[in-house]
Amino acid sequence: MTALEEIAVAVLSGADGKAMLVAGLSIAVMVAVILAASAGYFRMILNIALFAQPDARVRAIGNPMIGREGVREALEAGNLHDLFERFAALGHRMPAGAGLDGQEADRLVRVHHYEAVMRLIESVPDGVRHFFVAYAAMIGTGEAAAIVAAKGRGLSPAAIEERAVPIGALTPERVRKAAHAGSEEEAIRRMAKAPFGPALARAHAAAAGDTAAFSALSLAAALTEMGVAARGVDISLSPPVVETAGRMVDAANLRALVRARASGTGREAAARHLIRQGGFEVTGERLLHAERAGNLADLVAAVEGTRYHRYLAALPGAVQEGDAAALETALDRCILDAARGIASQYHLESGPLLRHLVALGYEARNMRAIAVGVAAGAPTEEIERVLIVEETEA
Repeated sequence: MTALEEIAVAVLSGADGKAMLVAGLSIAVMVAVILAASAGYFRMILNIALFAQPDARVRAIGNPMIGREGVREALEAGNLHDLFERFAALGHRMPAGAGLDGQEADRLVRVHHYEAVMRLIESVPDGVRHFFVAYAAMIGTGEAAAIVAAKGRGLSPAAIEERAVPIGALTPERVRKAAHAGSEEEAIRRMAKAPFGPALARAHAAAAGDTAAFSALSLAAALTEMGVAARGVDISLSPPVVETAGRMVDAANLRALVRARASGTGREAAARHLIRQGGFEVTGERLLHAERAGNLADLVAAVEGTRYHRYLAALPGAVQEGDAAALETALDRCILDAARGIASQYHLESGPLLRHLVALGYEARNMRAIAVGVAAGAPTEEIERVLIVEETEA
């Protein structure tokens, strides 16, 4: 036995041996706790560093077409070419040709929206990128569903190709094949190998020939996939992502219920449009209460205690008259405001990126609505009623 071993045995066998052993174990535990805390701290610092540049970029770009000044500037356009020049001055440059009309203007904005999302994805840190990719895929699913719906309305292959926007997995070849299909079912079969193919097939089967239901079910499928992507984000980065996805699911469910109650659609028919997983506030028992609401007033009461309630309850006339459009607009404003809140709360993480992503969608909606209105010569007041504008107050 060495001298060190003899000393250790003597110490541990003495009266103070146990006390020293406990003290040693306590120090080891403390060191482990400090190391764990340091690891969490360094991860937080690393996350801040990763998001600093992309957050600064989207803050600099902004979203002028959901602001009152940007919208007002666009609404002053005298024609479509003037309008697209104003869009360009506001940061939304699109290649408007000489033959620009309402249909082409709408198509250009849809392309621009997808490209803007893809540019955003290029700068998003890896930890949350797959959620943004899922959002882009949702846009593609919507475009593919629009082709199938156009087949159902009897549009010619040439008309469908003119309106279609080939983006992502919806390649020009897939657009051409689907447009020239003999039926909706054949169009879906020709897109079966695309990532969105199975979702379209399920939505079409569930819709049973109802074009509006098919479009809604396709969106619900894409939102479900986006919710799965959100829940797959690392726990240290997930709170703002999960909330953003969850609120989008909540809003989709509430829109479906608002339309159903306003139109008198039966509960069973409305239930098939609901997304059961991935909501944020309208989940579980609350979703069941909302689903069981007999009218719009009951529906508004069912979401009391959520962020959505004050937006819907602020429109008693729309509730009484069954004005679904006004209530859906209120939900859109709620989502936009919630995204701004997420950007503020998680300003050193993905909050600003998520807010920019959501706002890009509303900018595209506003630009499409204004373009259609200008092309049709609609009064400014009529166009303004369908726009989603961000309020300045908190």
